[in-house]
Amino acid sequence: MGSMGIDPDIHVVMAAVPAYGHVRPTRSLAQSLTKLGYPVTFITGHTFRKSLEAIKGVDYVQLQGNADLDPDRLDDYFPGRSKIPKDAMAFLWDLEHLFYDRLAAQQQTLDSVLGRPELAHKKVVVVADAVFTGLLPMLLDSPHAKRVPVVSLGHFPLLVVSKDTAPFGLALPSQGEEKNMELNASVLQMMSGVYAAVEQILAPYECVKPIPNRHPVDILYRTPDIYCQLCVPQLEPPRSDVPENVRFVGTLLGANEQRASPEWFQSFVVDDNTERPLVMVTSGTNTSMDPNELIIPTIEACRSLPVRLIICAVHAHRPEDFVLPENARWAEWIPFEELFKHTALVVSNGGYGGISQALAAGIPMILAGLSEDKAETCARGAMTGAAINLKTQTPTVEQVHEALETMLKGGTFKQKALELKKAYAAHDAVGSIVEAVNELANKFYAAPSAVAN
Repeated sequence: MGSMGIDPDIHVVMAAVPAYGHVRPTRSLAQSLTKLGYPVTFITGHTFRKSLEAIKGVDYVQLQGNADLDPDRLDDYFPGRSKIPKDAMAFLWDLEHLFYDRLAAQQQTLDSVLGRPELAHKKVVVVADAVFTGLLPMLLDSPHAKRVPVVSLGHFPLLVVSKDTAPFGLALPSQGEEKNMELNASVLQMMSGVYAAVEQILAPYECVKPIPNRHPVDILYRTPDIYCQLCVPQLEPPRSDVPENVRFVGTLLGANEQRASPEWFQSFVVDDNTERPLVMVTSGTNTSMDPNELIIPTIEACRSLPVRLIICAVHAHRPEDFVLPENARWAEWIPFEELFKHTALVVSNGGYGGISQALAAGIPMILAGLSEDKAETCARGAMTGAAINLKTQTPTVEQVHEALETMLKGGTFKQKALELKKAYAAHDAVGSIVEAVNELANKFYAAPSAVAN
């Protein structure tokens, strides 16, 4: 990466859906790009303004209209959402209402940035969160949207439709090509309502290019100029028909929110000499996380085990009168990059970014999650051999205890995690994305008049 020359005419416009798991990797990339000398304009919601304006070289732009959601207040925006069962129906609801219904406001914000006079003679490249649906009008050649080259960042499982895999949502290994295709057809039928909404949302843009297929998620993979999947190939099932624009680039580390470490961090985490391995359990960043689903069972499972336990609760609130065991500490937030230096084992509900960060650090995992894309992320973690998948949203104390004992006995889980650490270390995510930006800038703006147009 250091040998790459920085084209002074390139300007990177970044965009992310306003949710922590979407902003963290893009913010990490923004930090790296500005250090390399790229000017960056960053579009996302108002709740992330402060952390982005703190990055020297980043020009923050607030999303307009209904695209500017506060991720901590989703229940206020959508009172009935929390009552939807955490299954495929919840995913379909979110896909339509949290993502595609924001398309117009996202596109309007993006177009206002691209129309700025100071960018008229710049080689603008958009680098965006892959579910930033406001990109679709330009990518489908709408006459109502300014076209610039686009790099999408895949910070969730690669859910592209393939003859070699069972469809997203089933968390199944390949059932053979014929059965996979049959199941894919069934999922397309299930998603027909969302696809009809996508057609209606895109209709006013009069796009020249047709929507590439009828799968509302697959569209997001096939439309960008380059799609950078933020993992190593080992975290995905093998496919012979991955779209040519998809590249595996490793993960983006860092840019976790900076807060003071708990007062017990040094003594309990860094200086402890009891030889008790450090276990971390995380609730993820979902605001609706119930601590009784994973955190409390993990605490109870660890009471009698020779371990130290860190609870990284984020949005999971500690129950009143709940007494922690001597070997546990509760924190709302600890940056993973510091904690993982001392962690032997992670227990997680299956957030994709957390899985990638843990495996990049060579840490084996116990996974338990079914909501959103977590059934798929947990299945992928187990597929690597570095994780145990409990295949439930609500594991019992006994299930967690058994998995912990299995991990603590050793076996191949740690070995597989260390192999993945080497695989991640062999990838330079920032360098690969910079290469993609330069490649598209050179290609798209090759003609002398291209920038002015």
